[in-house]
Amino acid sequence: MGTVHQLDNRGSPCSLGLLRVKQRLAEMPLGDVLEVVTRDRFAPYEVPAWVERQGLELVSLVRSGVWLFASTTFTIRKTVAVLPPRQKVA
Repeated sequence: MGTVHQLDNRGSPCSLGLLRVKQRLAEMPLGDVLEVVTRDRFAPYEVPAWVERQGLELVSLVRSGVWLFASTTFTIRKTVAVLPPRQKVA
Protein backbone atom coordinates (compact mmCIF):
# COMPACT_ATOMS: atom_id res chain seq x y z
CA MET A 1 0.00 0.00 0.00
CA GLY A 2 1.24 3.49 -0.86
CA THR A 3 1.26 6.70 1.12
CA VAL A 4 -2.01 7.92 2.66
CA HIS A 5 -2.92 11.54 1.84
CA GLN A 6 -5.74 13.41 3.57
CA LEU A 7 -8.18 16.03 2.30
CA ASP A 8 -10.70 17.79 4.53
CA ASN A 9 -13.65 18.88 2.38
CA ARG A 10 -16.06 19.52 5.25
CA GLY A 11 -16.34 23.19 4.28
CA SER A 12 -16.77 22.64 0.52
CA PRO A 13 -19.90 21.90 -1.50
CA CYS A 14 -19.73 18.61 -3.40
CA SER A 15 -19.00 20.10 -6.84
CA LEU A 16 -16.04 22.09 -5.53
CA GLY A 17 -15.07 19.16 -3.32
CA LEU A 18 -14.80 16.85 -6.33
CA LEU A 19 -12.54 19.37 -8.07
CA ARG A 20 -10.31 19.44 -4.99
CA VAL A 21 -10.25 15.61 -4.94
CA LYS A 22 -9.36 15.48 -8.63
CA GLN A 23 -6.54 18.03 -8.16
CA ARG A 24 -5.09 16.12 -5.20
CA LEU A 25 -5.30 12.77 -7.03
CA ALA A 26 -3.56 14.28 -10.08
CA GLU A 27 -0.64 15.25 -7.83
CA MET A 28 -0.31 11.80 -6.20
CA PRO A 29 1.65 8.80 -7.54
CA LEU A 30 -0.15 5.61 -8.57
CA GLY A 31 -0.89 3.28 -5.67
CA ASP A 32 -1.27 6.05 -3.09
CA VAL A 33 -4.49 6.44 -1.11
CA LEU A 34 -6.54 9.59 -0.52
CA GLU A 35 -8.80 9.92 2.53
CA VAL A 36 -11.49 12.54 1.94
CA VAL A 37 -13.79 13.82 4.69
CA THR A 38 -16.94 15.70 3.69
CA ARG A 39 -20.23 16.86 5.17
CA ASP A 40 -22.00 17.04 1.82
CA ARG A 41 -25.21 15.00 2.15
CA PHE A 42 -25.13 13.88 -1.50
CA ALA A 43 -21.48 12.77 -1.47
CA PRO A 44 -22.23 9.17 -0.38
CA TYR A 45 -24.10 8.77 -3.69
CA GLU A 46 -22.07 11.00 -6.01
CA VAL A 47 -18.50 10.18 -5.00
CA PRO A 48 -18.70 6.38 -5.48
CA ALA A 49 -20.20 6.91 -8.95
CA TRP A 50 -17.48 9.44 -9.83
CA VAL A 51 -14.74 7.11 -8.54
CA GLU A 52 -16.09 4.25 -10.67
CA ARG A 53 -16.30 6.45 -13.80
CA GLN A 54 -12.68 7.54 -13.27
CA GLY A 55 -11.48 3.92 -12.98
CA LEU A 56 -10.24 4.44 -9.41
CA GLU A 57 -10.79 2.11 -6.44
CA LEU A 58 -13.13 3.04 -3.58
CA VAL A 59 -11.50 1.25 -0.66
CA SER A 60 -14.03 2.36 1.97
CA LEU A 61 -16.92 4.67 2.73
CA VAL A 62 -17.62 5.39 6.40
CA ARG A 63 -20.43 7.59 7.70
CA SER A 64 -20.23 9.06 11.18
CA GLY A 65 -22.23 11.51 13.28
CA VAL A 66 -25.89 12.37 12.97
CA TRP A 67 -27.95 14.75 10.87
CA LEU A 68 -26.34 18.24 10.72
CA PHE A 69 -23.11 16.98 12.26
CA ALA A 70 -22.77 13.93 10.00
CA SER A 71 -19.69 13.41 7.86
CA THR A 72 -18.53 10.80 5.39
CA THR A 73 -14.96 9.60 4.95
CA PHE A 74 -13.98 8.10 1.60
CA THR A 75 -10.78 6.18 1.05
CA ILE A 76 -9.81 6.22 -2.63
CA ARG A 77 -6.84 4.35 -4.13
CA LYS A 78 -5.27 5.90 -7.22
CA THR A 79 -5.10 3.05 -9.72
CA VAL A 80 -5.03 5.08 -12.96
CA ALA A 81 -3.67 8.45 -14.05
CA VAL A 82 -5.94 11.38 -13.18
CA LEU A 83 -5.75 14.65 -15.08
CA PRO A 84 -6.00 17.85 -13.05
CA PRO A 85 -9.16 19.93 -13.48
CA ARG A 86 -9.02 22.42 -16.33
CA GLN A 87 -7.96 25.87 -15.30
CA LYS A 88 -9.95 28.95 -16.34
CA VAL A 89 -8.11 30.84 -19.06
CA ALA A 90 -7.94 34.59 -18.38
